[in-house]
Amino acid sequence: MVPTYRPGAMLRRALESVLAQAVSNQDMQIAVVDDGSDRAFLERFVRSADPEGRVEIHAEGEHLGLSGNWNRAIGLARGHLVHLLHQDDCILPGFYERMEQAFLRAPLIGMAFCPSRIVDGQDRLIKCTWRQRLWPGVISNWLPRIAVRQRIQTPAVVVARTTYELLGGYRSDLCHTLDWEMWVRIAARMPVWHETRPLAVYRRHEASESSRLLAQGMVWPDLVHAIQINAESFTAQERSVFVARSARWYAGSALRTVEKQLQHADTSAARTTLDHARRLLECIGDVRLRSDIEGHVAVLDRRIESLAAA
Repeated sequence: MVPTYRPGAMLRRALESVLAQAVSNQDMQIAVVDDGSDRAFLERFVRSADPEGRVEIHAEGEHLGLSGNWNRAIGLARGHLVHLLHQDDCILPGFYERMEQAFLRAPLIGMAFCPSRIVDGQDRLIKCTWRQRLWPGVISNWLPRIAVRQRIQTPAVVVARTTYELLGGYRSDLCHTLDWEMWVRIAARMPVWHETRPLAVYRRHEASESSRLLAQGMVWPDLVHAIQINAESFTAQERSVFVARSARWYAGSALRTVEKQLQHADTSAARTTLDHARRLLECIGDVRLRSDIEGHVAVLDRRIESLAAA
């Protein structure tokens, strides 16, 4: 299922990567689920990549936004296994074969995923995400790892249809971390399989939705909200520990962002990001666990004021 909104040329790459691995119509549904783009343009674009009409086109008039369109795509999916592939991303040969084998070997898993090759807008490799096991299989003690931070890109994930039916869809009150919250929700209730080969490609570029959200300052508040929601998936004994670890990690990430913003003398953005870092630290109940980061916050605060006054 390929959710789209005002797609560009990268959609062709996404569809071609799927069609190259496609089995019969009876065994595999391929669908573009659009969120209010121009239907005539969308149809021409999809058919240019798929002249035989293998790909279904669901062009809905109402714009539902990210979570709404993802959930709409899930609702239109007919298969037992559901793969959401973003319009900017693609998969590599062997992806569907390996994902299918995971569910055949471990029928009780809620989802399976693999590492991703992260590339820029010109297909240059930025990095490859870490393997979570040496060999393919169910991950032991997975919840404490995924609870701390996002480790999985959506195009690298296949979720059992029954998982969505049991746990529900993606949350509409999250704009950036809705996939991470889902992975935590699944990990708290079901086994998760890890395929060790990097068979998905996740694209980072300035025109992406993630870049837009970051530029508009929506990412950090969304992270705070996700950490609070994720706490509902933990036991009472786990909650304070997992929340503290997650808030510390993302507060550190926010401070690294402040450092980069100060390198570009963007004191306004740095001040805003630093405020979000403080809100992340407020999620940590034990003051001893945040004292070192608070010291770093104070140093950066002085640097911002000094640079702004210069």
